[in-house]
Amino acid sequence: MTTVDTGMAQALNAALRDALGADERVVVFGEDVGRLGGVFRVTEGLRAAFGDGRCFDTPVSEAGIAGLAVGMAMAGWRPVVEMQFDAFAYPAFEQITSHMAKMRNRTRGALALPLVVRIPYGGGIGGVEHHSDSSEAYYAHTAGLKVVTPATAADAYSLLREAIDDPDPVIFLEPKRRYWTKEPLQLPVRTGSFGTAAVRRAGADVTLVAYGPSVAVALETADLAAAEGLDVEVLDLRTLVPLDDDALTASVRRTGRCLVVHEAQGFAGVGAEIAARVQERCFDALRAPVLRVTGFDIPYPPPLLEDTHLPGVRRVLDGLYRLLPASARRAPRTLPAACAPAPGRTFLLPDLGEGLAEAEVLEWKVAVGDPVEHDQVVAEVETAKSAVTLPSPFAGTVTALHCEAGQVVEVGAPLLTVEESAEASGSGAVLTGYGTSGRSGRQPSALPATTTGAADAVHESNDPARVTASATRIPLGPSADKFVRGHRDTPAVTIWADADAGSLLAARTTLGTGLMPLLARACLDALAAFPELNSRVDADRRELVRLPQVHLGFAAQTDHGLVVPVVRDADRLPLDGLAAELRRLTDLARRGALPAEHLTGGTFTLNNYGGFDVDGATPILNHPQAAMIGVGRITDRPWVTDGRVEVRKVVNVSLTFDHRVCDGGTAAAFLRHVVDGLGCAV
Repeated sequence: MTTVDTGMAQALNAALRDALGADERVVVFGEDVGRLGGVFRVTEGLRAAFGDGRCFDTPVSEAGIAGLAVGMAMAGWRPVVEMQFDAFAYPAFEQITSHMAKMRNRTRGALALPLVVRIPYGGGIGGVEHHSDSSEAYYAHTAGLKVVTPATAADAYSLLREAIDDPDPVIFLEPKRRYWTKEPLQLPVRTGSFGTAAVRRAGADVTLVAYGPSVAVALETADLAAAEGLDVEVLDLRTLVPLDDDALTASVRRTGRCLVVHEAQGFAGVGAEIAARVQERCFDALRAPVLRVTGFDIPYPPPLLEDTHLPGVRRVLDGLYRLLPASARRAPRTLPAACAPAPGRTFLLPDLGEGLAEAEVLEWKVAVGDPVEHDQVVAEVETAKSAVTLPSPFAGTVTALHCEAGQVVEVGAPLLTVEESAEASGSGAVLTGYGTSGRSGRQPSALPATTTGAADAVHESNDPARVTASATRIPLGPSADKFVRGHRDTPAVTIWADADAGSLLAARTTLGTGLMPLLARACLDALAAFPELNSRVDADRRELVRLPQVHLGFAAQTDHGLVVPVVRDADRLPLDGLAAELRRLTDLARRGALPAEHLTGGTFTLNNYGGFDVDGATPILNHPQAAMIGVGRITDRPWVTDGRVEVRKVVNVSLTFDHRVCDGGTAAAFLRHVVDGLGCAV
């Protein structure tokens, strides 16, 4: 077996694939798990591999999904169902609590229900209400259910395989923010069974109890606490029901102190049950009260407040300090500099758009010890497309620079840490993926897996088109994944029409402006008439979101490659203002100096590829936009007018659109509006 870096989502997919292959009674179903492969792609490829009868989509009815699972389990199948998000499962509570949980008891043990309900849960994606919740206490309180929540990719695979094989209903809670965190792993793998906790880090002073997404936070905190003389043991529960009371009791009796960490709200949460059990079983060994660090007793907040709500390293450290004051700590041990605590807020490399996953730090504008203000430029970075200046979302004093100039860092990686001033508050220049919350799409570093091993040599491919020794490998560009995702997720359709460009060229001369402003104005006028094309699809809520403003993206060729600058609020600009902004952004793009706010957030894109001497093309949508216009070169062509054939200046205009936002008639009317606008541009 080969050891490869594997994310939790990949491990879950492998577990489902192996279970489907091993047992014909296993079926997988739920909303969008078939064709789409699940919102988080956990079921990707299963329908193609095993057919519609083994992996299929259901109507949007969680109660129906759960009820079907109960019936199929009673009939001898082993269903694995997915509730798309945490709170989507709540409409199914009647089936889960009254039938799944009680069937064995109701039939005096004569009838088992071997089924699994998979639920992505917890925070880390910036979702609110239905899309982020920590519901483990509801299920753990319900007798008859087993409740599982893995923290590592290895456990995700092993525990899901065990859940599918189990004769009883299992609620399988998958921490969303751990889906993409990778760890070296050999599959298949089996770790500890249900009811077996794992000591992720041995220690002597305090037992830090965690599960699911909080285990990574606990491990990071334990490493930092060592610098303060705290020897922290991290206990990963792995399953909440059954709970490993023996491991919990043994650990707390050994350390004499216990701190419980979880994302869910504190009141009546799992942490309260653990604290009660520790008090009942270990009271004589405790040297301090059992403490909890949990989410606040509020619904999951919006993205900018999510990190404040979720228990982070600083809050957990504060809890440890309460349990073990400085006077009681052992001498600090020396840690590598990378593990030394850096107080303050950490600024993470933001998502700079265009599907770019990394950037090179060209120059630091600040040094350790420098004061910084909100929105002060702290660094200049270069992506594959342009150079971007980064403003600080924090005010205070720089305490650490986490990389050197010239170093390439991934999106979500730490750039610098700022010790905030007391009066510091949120910045007005929050970019995608970072801000005063410090939240990022990049996940914490991988947890130690229960199995380890050196990577095997790469095996020769069985593909007849495999690369030979003399071939040259060139890495795909950073936009490749975005193109694939757009094609996979969007039912895109392209239509086109020819336009008489004579009026367009005359308008260019009369108005003294370039072609791009006139093309842009024609698109903006059409968007005002057909707002469906200036929208986005919210796939999670199955809604079309019409956007109130047009942020117009336009393609510009530079020495860095093709860049798509964004004209903010283009629909509010007069023609001369639009022309000036197009010139300004084109110049910045060619100099590699586009600011970040003009690289992201486009709602519609205009691509003029006539300069490449191309007649036409089928544009690829700039995901998640709903439409893109492409304009080819202007050429002399035969044109029929009033029954006469004349030579006219003709241009081809293509429209690619997301078929979910409108039908072909609306798209054709939009394109006709653009073409007619070009024909009377003067």
